Amino acid sequence: MAGSSDDQELEKSLKEIEENLRFCEENLKREVKLDLTRHILEELMEDVDYLRARRLPKDLRERVEELALKIKILYHRAEVLASLWEKSRYYRRWQV
Repeated sequence: MAGSSDDQELEKSLKEIEENLRFCEENLKREVKLDLTRHILEELMEDVDYLRARRLPKDLRERVEELALKIKILYHRAEVLASLWEKSRYYRRWQV
């Protein structure tokens, strides 16, 4: 019985992570809310790290690893976009 409850909680956590990832993906596609997106991705990294520390069945462990990789890729993209945005702001100030 306890295992079933843990499975439901784990599935709920994974669905929340996936939903937040979709939100972040949309923000990055539109290049909006970059600070918020980075913050969410940082929190998702912590959530995934917590899940990685648990003993999970192989299929769930693979799913968590896929999510972790996707989070890292999106975080890197958010960092690059934020950097480019900052640089473009800097150069716009120097235009004559």
